[in-house]
Amino acid sequence: MKDRLLLLLVAFVWGTTFIFQRISTGTMGTFSFIGLRFLLGALAILPLVFRQKNRQEKPNSTEHGNAPPASAAGTRPQPQDNPWPLWLCGCIIGCMLFGGSAFQQQALIYTTAGKAAFITSLYIIAVPLAGLLIGQPLRITHITGCVLAVTGLYLLAFHSDGRSLNFGDFLTLVGVLFWTLQILFIDRFVRWYPGICLAEGQFITASVLGFAAMLLTKESLSAEIIRQTAIPVLYAGIMSSGIGYTLQIIGQAKVPPTEATMLMSCEMIFGALSGFLFLNEAMTLREFAGCFLMTCGVFMSQLPGRVVWYGRK
Repeated sequence: MKDRLLLLLVAFVWGTTFIFQRISTGTMGTFSFIGLRFLLGALAILPLVFRQKNRQEKPNSTEHGNAPPASAAGTRPQPQDNPWPLWLCGCIIGCMLFGGSAFQQQALIYTTAGKAAFITSLYIIAVPLAGLLIGQPLRITHITGCVLAVTGLYLLAFHSDGRSLNFGDFLTLVGVLFWTLQILFIDRFVRWYPGICLAEGQFITASVLGFAAMLLTKESLSAEIIRQTAIPVLYAGIMSSGIGYTLQIIGQAKVPPTEATMLMSCEMIFGALSGFLFLNEAMTLREFAGCFLMTCGVFMSQLPGRVVWYGRK
């Protein structure tokens, strides 16, 4: 039960981060926020990276208790199993993290935290569909969940005439492509390297890209801007990136993947609730129906079911 509550806490932290991201759009530029957020995230998990390094240097010692699973925590990989260096893997998933975060952060200027949370959750549907390209099976529950989620998206993001898509919702939808690629790459790379080391690499890469984009777009960043946006940056950097990721590793160690994904997908519900409670974001009956269908679709896609296609080998 404790591990399930930890994953539910992760969903809460990630969901409430949307409101802090939206608040930050009034005082800080998109790329400045990304650079600072992931710099804090990298610093927050640095002690865990050193701990992991010490564990690898003592292969004969075994730690018990809240240890991450082997694929995430990382027993020492064999040379033939990791053809790409760690720094390159970190850079690749960091680029995906930067892309998804940039589109999401920019989208929150034009859309609500609740809608952004629900649309972002579509990566849970997109991952098994994209997995067909690398030989992962397609189940009947994936198809059913996809139909429900797309129907819900139509009700949530399109107006009643069906012809107009909010610009912010569109940007969030583009970001889903990057979140999907990030998850697929991570799924491959954790076979070679510890998850916490990959997280450190992706945070550093996303932070560097954020600051580089800030300079290229000539975004303003001053001590006063940082002071005004301190709470959103600290929450997104330390709570969402650092603590959220750590709790995810601990929680997933003893919870089956399907159940873990369902628990963490509650992020979209917490995002909508926090937007309603703290930002006074309201939804129409049509949008509420869309959220309900998307929730059903996301949960349905995680259930076991008959395989209907095995993908390309």
